[in-house]
Amino acid sequence: MIGLNDDELLAAMRPDLRNVVRSLANRPGARMTPLEMIEFNCEHAKRFMAGDFEGIMNHSLIDEPVYEFYPSRIRVSGKEAVHRYHQLNYNIVIAQVDPKRRVTPAEESVTYTRTFGENSYGTEVSGLFRLGDGDYQRCFFNAVIPFQDGKMVGERVWKDQKLSDFFVSALEADGSFFDLPGVQRF
Repeated sequence: MIGLNDDELLAAMRPDLRNVVRSLANRPGARMTPLEMIEFNCEHAKRFMAGDFEGIMNHSLIDEPVYEFYPSRIRVSGKEAVHRYHQLNYNIVIAQVDPKRRVTPAEESVTYTRTFGENSYGTEVSGLFRLGDGDYQRCFFNAVIPFQDGKMVGERVWKDQKLSDFFVSALEADGSFFDLPGVQRF
């Protein structure tokens, strides 16, 4: 793992390439190490799999969290909307990745990458998902998790089209989710 901060990284680059990239944005609060971010995210995942939505809201997230989903272009912001998203997603996707509830073998899930930036953690994952009443299909997603003041800001998640369609149709089936303040299609 490269242990350079952004300033050191840019200074180490070839001079003719430095103007191609921009400096990373600074987030408020102390910087977290990669270990701190991944362990924090694992604690968040444990709360999620346990259905501890209050714990998520009180311990995992900043006061005004923001989740974004692509390619569906859905933004969920604020405590009420994010709380409801977690309740719904608990039975949409989390049920299929939770080791205690999943029906596909754990070895069918593959993490391809983990990457860390200034207070951000990104990962690329695939797994077998049962989409609706159909057969299990391999799906892929990427997530970027920014941190601020030692907590998660939220997540930006890119799902492949099959998983995205399944996810959106399950949110739409709720009937009132898209009417909540803080939930928007953009």
